[in-house]
Amino acid sequence: MRLIVKETVGELTGELAIPNSKYHAHRALILASLADGTSYIHGLSDAGHVRYTIGALRALGTRIDVDGNTFVVRGGPYRPRRADVSVGSSGTTLYFLTGLAGLADAPVRIVGQRYFQRRPIRPLLAALQALGMQVGSATGCPPIEVRPGRPRGGRVTIAGTLSQWISGLLLLAPFAAATTVIEVDGELNERSYIDLTIRMMREFGLHVDAAPDGRRFEVPPNQTPRPATVTLPPDVGAAAFGLAVTALHPSDVLFRGLPALSASETDHPEADLLDIVAGMGLPMRIDPDAGVVRVTHHGIDLAPIDVDCRSVPDMLPILSVLATFAKGRSRLRNIAHVRLKESDRVAAMLQLNRMGGRLEQRGDELVCDGVDRLVGADLSSFNDHRVLMALAVAASRAEGETRLTYPNAYRISYPRFLDEMNGIGVAMSVEAAPARTTRPAPRRTASTVTPGRLAAVPIDQLVARWARQRPDEPAVIDIGVTGDADRTITWREFDEQASDVALALLRSGVEPAEPVAYQLPNCAEFPTLALAVARIGAVSCPLMPFYRRREVAFMLTRSRARVLVVPRYFRNRDYVAETHALLTEEPDVSVRRVIVLGPGPVPDGPAGVQWQTFDDWVAAARTDRTERDRILATRRPAPDARAQLLFTSGTSGEPKGVLHRMNTLTRAVGMEIRHLGLTNADRIFVPSPLAHQTGFLYGMWLAFGLGVPQILQPVWDGRIAAAAIRRRRATFVQAATPFLADLVSAVEESGEPLESLRIFVATGAAVPRNLAERATRLLGAAVCGAWGTTETCLGTLAAPTDEPAKVWGTDGRPLADIAVRVVDDHGEELARGVEGHFEVKTPCLFEGYLDHPEWTAQALTPDGWYRSGDLAVIDESGYVRITGRAKDVINRGGEKIPVAEVEQILHTHPAIRDVAIVAMPDERLGERACAFVVLRPAATLTFPQVQQYLDERHVAKQYWPERLEIIDELPRNPSGKIQKFKLRERIADILRSESNPGSLRHGK
Repeated sequence: MRLIVKETVGELTGELAIPNSKYHAHRALILASLADGTSYIHGLSDAGHVRYTIGALRALGTRIDVDGNTFVVRGGPYRPRRADVSVGSSGTTLYFLTGLAGLADAPVRIVGQRYFQRRPIRPLLAALQALGMQVGSATGCPPIEVRPGRPRGGRVTIAGTLSQWISGLLLLAPFAAATTVIEVDGELNERSYIDLTIRMMREFGLHVDAAPDGRRFEVPPNQTPRPATVTLPPDVGAAAFGLAVTALHPSDVLFRGLPALSASETDHPEADLLDIVAGMGLPMRIDPDAGVVRVTHHGIDLAPIDVDCRSVPDMLPILSVLATFAKGRSRLRNIAHVRLKESDRVAAMLQLNRMGGRLEQRGDELVCDGVDRLVGADLSSFNDHRVLMALAVAASRAEGETRLTYPNAYRISYPRFLDEMNGIGVAMSVEAAPARTTRPAPRRTASTVTPGRLAAVPIDQLVARWARQRPDEPAVIDIGVTGDADRTITWREFDEQASDVALALLRSGVEPAEPVAYQLPNCAEFPTLALAVARIGAVSCPLMPFYRRREVAFMLTRSRARVLVVPRYFRNRDYVAETHALLTEEPDVSVRRVIVLGPGPVPDGPAGVQWQTFDDWVAAARTDRTERDRILATRRPAPDARAQLLFTSGTSGEPKGVLHRMNTLTRAVGMEIRHLGLTNADRIFVPSPLAHQTGFLYGMWLAFGLGVPQILQPVWDGRIAAAAIRRRRATFVQAATPFLADLVSAVEESGEPLESLRIFVATGAAVPRNLAERATRLLGAAVCGAWGTTETCLGTLAAPTDEPAKVWGTDGRPLADIAVRVVDDHGEELARGVEGHFEVKTPCLFEGYLDHPEWTAQALTPDGWYRSGDLAVIDESGYVRITGRAKDVINRGGEKIPVAEVEQILHTHPAIRDVAIVAMPDERLGERACAFVVLRPAATLTFPQVQQYLDERHVAKQYWPERLEIIDELPRNPSGKIQKFKLRERIADILRSESNPGSLRHGK
């Protein structure tokens, strides 16, 4: 995903709504948390960094509510709710709270996002230790261990590099046992931010004596902050981007919320920017009717500037853009400390030279010679909100189109930036767009073939077409377990190998519509075998590699497969020995030929069973190509031939054998191609097991239908996956929600973006909203929720162009040609917004359950709707939200608990990685709720903390879990669905084993 900015032509008109100051919000919230009582902060801030401060304060025990347009903060002593206090990616939160966390009554660890672990804090830690605080870090960066204790006071020195270090000491010093003297060593930067801290402290009754030069501060001890009422002023830092873009284009724009024309008229640390842009020639005036700033002109020449960046350090990105278009040479001085911000902002803005700018760093200065024009380019935003917005403003004046990485970084400080810019006429959008390269990019041609026309062609003939049209392009890429042993097979090779295997199947006696079983990991032989089976009209019966004897024996017996293909070894299991034992001891299994993938000896027996290695089996059947093709032509399948027998692992009991026809499978991928806008330039990354429908259909079969490479990962590892996506330029992934969470963590840890990835379809379980937001921001890809079953294929799916607010936390909307509905217990359709039984009518419906027509009849209504067994709500826009399984409903004394809603809330708890709520038996109420929780690394959680968290979010007490069980992993089936029946069995067993089954164990 990229932020796409197109050249703006014509006048900018309309108005911009300037948000409230995040600088004031940080300080006011923190000071209010320290004041015993209730403080009111009027004027909300939805900046991402402010949300991190709120989250950290809540973790320390502060109650913060929102009442209309006001933060209501109930301050007092810090009583941490968890051991880890996350500051996300907010430097302000980190520097301000590291010392203050020592005032808590328990030790805590200050943590942040993975890439944030490079944020420097060693000078501040040394100063805090000099004041007697017990703080430490092995690396001089987060994470930081903080133990309880008041500062003792005394004299301390701190580098003037970052104002946040000084502010962090100032906020802590009033709580010291003795007077604190803070002296600034070296160059003092960002004086205006320090002044703001002192002014805000005064609002809460805390006193600081500051020397006139701002290099010495004396703070009296044993002070007590008092609650206060504060009104947040407008954020000049956010207004800067609007002022800059109106300086570059003819404009008539009103700045709603900004009543000041000069620095002297507003209390904001970046207010000097108003004087700077006025000095450059931007015509600002106060609109007499609105009482706020209006910019009106028909084009201006900007004057060059000479600015000391110590007073406006966060303004360097946008000032460098304005200087690029000024008439003459501009100098931005004292810039060294700017390189310690969210990114090296100096290096980031030197990218303007790639667009035709003339910028040069000379020591501690950035020299900018103005130019008349820029040209669009692909640039990195360095995942820095100010860099992204500044480059976007520059791009509005550049010829053509500019594409920026980390397109959602602006949300950290100015969440409405895109909407505001588009509202006045600057064309910006977040779109899926592969980065330009030095060689010509592949032409992305949207498929014009309808799902019905695609389904009319047998899948093996589609592959044969690709082998003719693109013989030397990659068809299958097997990255191996370690991710660096790529084995690439071209379309020509793949088609030939599949025909050789198809002939071997015929020589083994495989009949039309006969199941062929194979228990293989994601390797190149899997799609080769699947295509070979399809080519002779047989039925693929893939078995999950993790299945053991019980499951394999059941499925082989039920399928009556006579040919079985297994690996020799995989993940420390000896499949040859296991299969030999199974065939010896399970007389009902029909297998008569076992093919072993990999060289080595094969066993004998039992009687009637023949063993061969895969290579020997294929070689023994091989003949000349003409004869082979003649034989295969006699078995060419019809498009509607039965093609798949897939056993569901189930969420509730015995596996069911689901039968699908070939045209149904091909139609299903055609519908996804159309819905998502997939093209012949996509590359499909397949981490989901190919033996599961997600991998089989929406990995392998999808690649067959599109004629694009499938990149196979045999063993899931987020870091290996991320590296493979980068190396092989993968654009599309469909996998269960846990895969998405791991991939996000891998990118977060490495700090390296996945520039090629444009779509991640998350299946199996709805993506928690907070994960969807993080994934969209960090991966730069569209995260599309989806719902489907083995029986129906995908029924609902979001699309990259859908509004994020609709997509996040839902399971998408129906694909074209699919209908969905929600009904009550009597089958009557319910209104939008009402929870009920979820049903779907689809052209991709299964043929039936193997050997169980009665199950098939139970699954369908008389008018052909599939009963999913899920509960769901369909909103007014048609988006579906699965709320649980019908059998998972918890009935607490007649009150039905909204399990999915409570789970979504608990998913946002920083200590919780995964959660599932199930019913546990209760003699009085019938059922109560038990929460099974998987913790994040090093996190702790108690049952009272869970209750407090839900209480703070105003969840009705009747809906709270009444027991907490902490476990290592939730049981899931291969599609990622949580097997709640196993959790219900587990809690029932625990209750039976306890001496008093009616008692509640409130956590571990």
